[in-house]
Amino acid sequence: MTNDQTRLSRTEQAGLWWVRLREADIAPEEIAQWLDWCQSDPANLEAFENIENLGGRLQTLDAETRAALTRELLDEPAPAASADPSRRRSRRWMLPMSLAASLVVAGSLWWMNRAAAPPARVYQTARAEQQDFKLDDGSQLALGAMSSVSVSYSEAARRLALDAGEAYFTVAPNPSRPFVVQVGPLRVTAVGTAFNIRRSGDQVEVAVVHGIVDVREVDAGADDAQARQQLRVEAGHQIAAGAGAWAVRAADPNQALSWRSGSMAFVDEDLALVVSHLNRYAEHPVVLVDPALGKLRYTGSVVQGREDDWVRAIEAVFPVRALRDDRGRVLLSQR
Repeated sequence: MTNDQTRLSRTEQAGLWWVRLREADIAPEEIAQWLDWCQSDPANLEAFENIENLGGRLQTLDAETRAALTRELLDEPAPAASADPSRRRSRRWMLPMSLAASLVVAGSLWWMNRAAAPPARVYQTARAEQQDFKLDDGSQLALGAMSSVSVSYSEAARRLALDAGEAYFTVAPNPSRPFVVQVGPLRVTAVGTAFNIRRSGDQVEVAVVHGIVDVREVDAGADDAQARQQLRVEAGHQIAAGAGAWAVRAADPNQALSWRSGSMAFVDEDLALVVSHLNRYAEHPVVLVDPALGKLRYTGSVVQGREDDWVRAIEAVFPVRALRDDRGRVLLSQR
């Protein structure tokens, strides 16, 4: 690869990163990839800074000046006095015009998207707190404790992301403007329906209360056509997903929404998952000292604010014992 080609490839990558970092649905893993790319070669960071500088200057300039700045970005350092000017011009005009075009198009698309889709708004709750919110389109959002949802609406779509915890969505019908919730690798799409999503790490449960939702396994930022698997889930059913495995079963809407009335219901769940959700409400967190305890299967309910009663019941049912440490945490170990 020639020096010109290497520099062009690096600048193209920097331009793509510049646009991607400004999109609302960028995932934390992608930000980490961008940092790795910047740190892998000082020239990468320099290329990105050039793009950043150009992007800021493009915002207020006319088309002719933007074109001049793009040429400035693509130009080479001034040659030594002995260099042949005609040779320099020859090398310069060998630069692919597609790069300049891609930068201009990428920048234009980003500014158009930014105008169409304002920055994401984040709704979140603290430990043991629940809140209801009315969204701009008339949809309703109910958040469980220690939960977080980011909302980014445009004229074409309503995009949300459940970053942590549990949320119940009552969607205002609008077939021409899909309502899409990204939760981990799952993308849940609904039009005029109501559904609950509960997330704990990589484990996700989607319970449909009214209507129908389409669930796809699609990484954040990818197109729906790139879905690795997909499924349509009707009211009265729920899908549980984790580690690439999906399971669909009948679901009682009252049970799925029990957290809204002060308790949490679980059916044949790993104890580790139960504890993770209990800790969103418990004043004193529960810790599984022995990770093997997390594989015990649990069916039952946890009443919010009465977590100590639940711990005593667990000691009676499972071969575990509970001790409280000097930080107030409840430590569960094998008995």
